[in-house]
Amino acid sequence: MTSYQKVPSGENGDKVENVDRFASAKRYGGLIFLAVVVTAAVLLSPTGSTEAIEEFTAFIPDEDTKLFDEYNRYVLHDFDAKPTFAGFLPGVAGLYGKPLWSFYVNRGQGVASFGTQSKEFPILEFNAANKAYQLTPFIGFRSFVQATRGDSTRIFEPFSPKNSRIIGTDNIGLPKRTQFIGTNDMEVKEVDYENGLTTTAKYVVLPEEDFGALIRRTTFTNIGLDSVTLSALDGLAKMEPSGGKLDWGLKNMGRTLEGWMGVYHADDTLSMPFYRMSTEPGDSASVKIETAGHYCISFIEDPENDAELLPIIYDSTKVFGQNTPLDMPAGLITSSVADIVSSTQYGDARTSSAFAAVDSYTLLPGESVTIASFYGKTDDIANVPKIAEKVSSANYVQSKYVRARTLMNEITASVTTTTANPLFDGAVKQMYMDNGLRGGLPNILGDVDEKSQMSNADEDPRLKVYHTFSRIHGDLERDYNAFMIDPTYYSQVSYLCRLRQR
Repeated sequence: MTSYQKVPSGENGDKVENVDRFASAKRYGGLIFLAVVVTAAVLLSPTGSTEAIEEFTAFIPDEDTKLFDEYNRYVLHDFDAKPTFAGFLPGVAGLYGKPLWSFYVNRGQGVASFGTQSKEFPILEFNAANKAYQLTPFIGFRSFVQATRGDSTRIFEPFSPKNSRIIGTDNIGLPKRTQFIGTNDMEVKEVDYENGLTTTAKYVVLPEEDFGALIRRTTFTNIGLDSVTLSALDGLAKMEPSGGKLDWGLKNMGRTLEGWMGVYHADDTLSMPFYRMSTEPGDSASVKIETAGHYCISFIEDPENDAELLPIIYDSTKVFGQNTPLDMPAGLITSSVADIVSSTQYGDARTSSAFAAVDSYTLLPGESVTIASFYGKTDDIANVPKIAEKVSSANYVQSKYVRARTLMNEITASVTTTTANPLFDGAVKQMYMDNGLRGGLPNILGDVDEKSQMSNADEDPRLKVYHTFSRIHGDLERDYNAFMIDPTYYSQVSYLCRLRQR
């Protein structure tokens, strides 16, 4: 297998320069949720102390008492042990971007479903909130790690529900999990003292590109006292193909639909799979050949050099074997990542997965490695290599991650408020965004000159007012609403950014 260049600790997007403590546009998503949580429950700090925990936490400030981090994101400690809630990334990719929709919950690794245009075109199937809370840890994003220290090898899954803490017990030996909710990003983090590994997964919708994608960045950090060699599978346990409107069929005749499903390849490697159906299933006299498809592109981030693509495991039986509940990687337990990559995979007439495979990577104490993955849709398989070349270029992922954050700040810049209370300042911007996006943000098109700037745009025949990002209700809790996001430039979207808690 190819050896990969290490990403030095601290250079994988953990820090953004010039962070202003009053730049509260980045805390909007947390403000509404904070009000709900405070009225619903008391946030409890976990207890329990071991030598490993004390040694590690000696270098950390009082993390368990923080409600907002340095990026003004809301911090939810022990998120998967708290009452359920659902939220989503705003679906704003800029005027010259093509957005995806993406919903998340406080279970598993966060993202519960995402796709293009509407729930009819999922990449990860849309499920109502009650099902999403149950299914996300199993059919959503997963990470499986084989870690070798000296002569000892362990296989474990970060964020596994089997290792969730239980509020009110000592929780000794169980990993510490935290969720960070930003205006236009979401992150989950697990600190596993037992296995000496910290795992984070960060999500943003790709901004300002002529193709849409959900970006996922998974970082493994060695917090042990000796070096560790990792083999890992990281990605989606269940990835739907492109093939017309699928929501009804997936829920009512999913087994039948699998007959049309297939995984194709943009080249003769395993690094650019293309998930599509042979034809669009439907009760029609005509047959429509499906040419569009979903792609998964993954690589190890390198801030200074173009990255080499990782192989993708799309045959879910290679990972889970015959374990149909998907609660354990039976296939990985009986073989190695290298064996899985070299074995024959099958992607026809079945629901496939999308796991990036890292064969062997050694981390010294304190070192990190980040796997970046792009999940999206394109009209033709010939576009996949072009997309892969662009997204794997040096520093591309970090620049887009930063841009996704600053984009929302620009949208709300007109109501920037600076008072003695940063929470109030953030609330002003959040209210502007919430209410402004209900009707859309006006953009003046046409012959804009000095004269037109002094006139009423509605009465000037040279001008046209176009509202972008307009929306109506629709989320995991409001499963009865048919939201819609145009995957185009100057996109008009149709769902409301809300956090819902039970």
